[in-house]
Amino acid sequence: MAVRWMSTAEAREFLAAGTEGRLATCNTSGQPYITPVNYVCHDGKIYFHCAKTGRKLDHIAGNPLVCFEVSRDVRTTVSNGRPCDCSTRYSSVLVFGRARLVAGESEKAALLNRLVAHLADGKPFQPVTEEQAATCAVVEIEVEEISGKVNYAPAASLGAVGEGKSQGSQETSLGG
Repeated sequence: MAVRWMSTAEAREFLAAGTEGRLATCNTSGQPYITPVNYVCHDGKIYFHCAKTGRKLDHIAGNPLVCFEVSRDVRTTVSNGRPCDCSTRYSSVLVFGRARLVAGESEKAALLNRLVAHLADGKPFQPVTEEQAATCAVVEIEVEEISGKVNYAPAASLGAVGEGKSQGSQETSLGG
């Protein structure tokens, strides 16, 4: 397995380019919960919307510490047809931070419009109003730590099933 650690700038760029991630929370008893969400990055923070009640918000109310993961290019490979040489190739970013509910319908509407614009990818959309924003919750994640890595095919195994091109190897400390 060949791994290249992303620089902090690369990890932030990777995160900003994504649209779907996985949010991990824990309740006050330590029970974990993970769920996929659509998100947008703005001013170095992560934003997503959800229902006004539910397990995510219950966990965040009792324990605001969260983890957020985004991955791309995930594929399983088998080298030389040997199952024991299986590996997963991926690019991913992991964020640790604190979540809080965004207050104020005006701020929520502005953030929801940023989210929709990000997801619409240049296509026109009907703007979210403050009245519509009042019907959901918007959560902000303050990024405290970010890291990213790429698990890629080493040059020696480029002929293996499902392998991609090799990239340089580097390890970097990734504080947020």
